[in-house]
Amino acid sequence: MPQHLEGEEATTWILDPQPAPDSLRQTTPVQPGPTSPTPPPTGAAYIPPTPTPYYQPPHPTKYQPPVIVGQPHISLGDWLSGGWQVYKENWAVMSVASLVAALLSVATLGILGGPLLMGLFAMSFKTMRGERPEIGDLFRWHGRFVQAFLTALIFVVIHFALGGLGNNNPFFSLVSLFATPLLSVMLGLTMPMISEGGLDLAHAINRVAKLIFSRDWFMWWVVGLVFTAIASGGVLGCGLGVLVTAPWMISSSAVAYRDVFGIDDPNRTNH
Repeated sequence: MPQHLEGEEATTWILDPQPAPDSLRQTTPVQPGPTSPTPPPTGAAYIPPTPTPYYQPPHPTKYQPPVIVGQPHISLGDWLSGGWQVYKENWAVMSVASLVAALLSVATLGILGGPLLMGLFAMSFKTMRGERPEIGDLFRWHGRFVQAFLTALIFVVIHFALGGLGNNNPFFSLVSLFATPLLSVMLGLTMPMISEGGLDLAHAINRVAKLIFSRDWFMWWVVGLVFTAIASGGVLGCGLGVLVTAPWMISSSAVAYRDVFGIDDPNRTNH
């Protein structure tokens, strides 16, 4: 309700119309304006799907060694030339080691023949790896003395048995002629199989026999025949030639073993 002005206040207000003081103004209650509509409730937060890679990696599988199909390539010429290169690199120490091995084998009635042959193979493999062989390598058998002794004993017994039977029977003479080259190449692969391959005697002979007595048996027979002929030819000239031909054929057998079965981290010195 407006208040009534009396006296001078009323007269002054009429003569000098000024805005009425705030205390005399009529107020109108403010009406609430419209508010924005309440948004509807939202659901769970949006999670984008994980993108699928274009390349799906294969599931890990257990390693399987590759299967060798067919027979390895037999290269007699490469093995002979490669063996000569191996021997030639350290010809002096190889020849001296062969002499020491022969003398000790005779002195021990053949007991050290197999282990010393293993030592000669070890010297050839050291040369192929780019290392320098030493005479002491003849006696580093790495716990395989018995294996080497039995290996040489088996092949020597078979060889002399066939030779003895052939003295009185022409049939066994032909068998001995056929078997001797194969026995020679088998010994040249079995001994490294034990020292380098780490197999025992039975598994080494079994694996080498499966390789030799295959459809390529005649070529292996030729390899053994040539190796035996060259090694035996060193007997000529007062026998001193054996100090060259024997380590040469051992080195050639080592090269053949490397090409057929492989060796760990070889550093090939022959081409």
